[in-house]
Amino acid sequence: MNSQIQLMVPEWFVQDELHIIETIINKVSGTSGIVIAGENFDASKQYNPIVRLYTIGLVEDQYELIKELDSFQFKTVEDAKLFCSKLPELNAIDLIMLMNKEEPVLSV
Repeated sequence: MNSQIQLMVPEWFVQDELHIIETIINKVSGTSGIVIAGENFDASKQYNPIVRLYTIGLVEDQYELIKELDSFQFKTVEDAKLFCSKLPELNAIDLIMLMNKEEPVLSV
């Protein structure tokens, strides 16, 4: 996780009660990255926890959310947290399988 970055969080992000779990900056360019956000990780809502992935881009010395890439719903908060911890190291094939709602080839 990169804690030195400045990320502008839009009002809707706060209103939707999303929480940033991890921010990953592209090591090559440093101008783009991914935000992993959690929704309902406190299990206070009537639906299962959700992990949302957003692209971010550097705009005038701070990163801004550009768009949502995908979301993944989990049965438990523990499953969602495990996914978040493994996501930065996930291989491309498993990520494609998950994005298409299929079981990953390798264990997640």
